[in-house]
Amino acid sequence: MAEKPFVSVALATYNGERWLREQLESIYAQQDVDVEIIASDDASTDGTRSILEEYRDRCGLILLPAVPNLGYKNNFARAIAACTAPLIALADQDDIWDADKLRSLVRELGNDLLVHADVAMMDENGLIVAPSVRRRNFGGVHDRVFLDRDYHIASLLTRKSLCQGCTALFRRELLDTAFPVPANEQAHDIWLAFVAAAHTRVHYIDRSWVRWRVHGANTSQAPMRSPSRSFFKGTFVNGLARRVFYYRRAAILRKRGVRLGLYPLRLRDELF
Repeated sequence: MAEKPFVSVALATYNGERWLREQLESIYAQQDVDVEIIASDDASTDGTRSILEEYRDRCGLILLPAVPNLGYKNNFARAIAACTAPLIALADQDDIWDADKLRSLVRELGNDLLVHADVAMMDENGLIVAPSVRRRNFGGVHDRVFLDRDYHIASLLTRKSLCQGCTALFRRELLDTAFPVPANEQAHDIWLAFVAAAHTRVHYIDRSWVRWRVHGANTSQAPMRSPSRSFFKGTFVNGLARRVFYYRRAAILRKRGVRLGLYPLRLRDELF
């Protein structure tokens, strides 16, 4: 019998007791993979750590030692750095994963460095409010942005975020150049996607295996986009900002042995 793929799941928590059990159960229910959960708790003041200790004792969850508050990005980075498997997935504390999520992403990863997917949005009661966040946010340009491989890589290199961490699976060797996450980066998943795209080994899957719970305590939300406003901002405002992001990040990667060329998109191509 073939050996099951071994996947580390980096879980960052903070005051997440309300939905944490549901997320943990969905991770431990993953099919045809061996899973280890590495949990870093960011000085929660509710019952989150007690729940993690319960799953540590019952299921073998690896709970990192308590530390003072790190913040969202650094808490996730701490969990990722402690992962031991050759494949790493990222988990928020309040989502729900389909049972075939990791199995499917492992299959889709192939020889790529990072794979990510669409995500469904649900409210705090578990009601699906958007079956495809990507189509909700990107509408008519979805296929170009996400399904055209060359354009997708360029988009990841020049935009703040197209990869949502909870949908991603990546190879551990990505950390060789991605870690440490630069202090001026907004989030760990944005940076990981950029570095993967810099290696031109990133793949998008046009389906969802995650129900992303959006509620008042989220660290990020998913605002609706206005096409006309997005066009104006994308062309006249964000175009310059993207170039700044690109060259700043390229300079960091150059010091880590990864060389990038000139900014890969023309201004007229930046439609959102």
